[in-house]
Amino acid sequence: MWDNEADTCRKYVLPKLYDSGWNDDQISEQKTFTDGRIVVAGTKCHRKKPKRADFLLRYRRDFLIAVVEAKASYKNRGDGLQQAKDYGIEAKSLPYLLSQLNLMLHGLEYPQIDPGNALRFPLNEIGEQL
Repeated sequence: MWDNEADTCRKYVLPKLYDSGWNDDQISEQKTFTDGRIVVAGTKCHRKKPKRADFLLRYRRDFLIAVVEAKASYKNRGDGLQQAKDYGIEAKSLPYLLSQLNLMLHGLEYPQIDPGNALRFPLNEIGEQL
């Protein structure tokens, strides 16, 4: 028998998230995470449907790391690919998430940015100067 999307989430995805070290405080299930894109046409505007994901994974309550989208077992693996891409673009850009993750992994609360002129050092000496 084929599993629907809800069964796939309960039987497969959620246990894998727990096995990977995620806990209930970090996992939000079936949550809306955008208000919907605003579309302007001439002098009128309207809002598209909000984005709703099967799972949102958070480092902290206010810090979204990942959007997990599951599909029913009878669907092809690629069926949700465009949806997942759209979610990723609208939620946070990948470079932003990677930079934030890098800060967390190194225990930094905020980046240590040098406000000086980056061209004051020759490229081959930057590692030595900093």
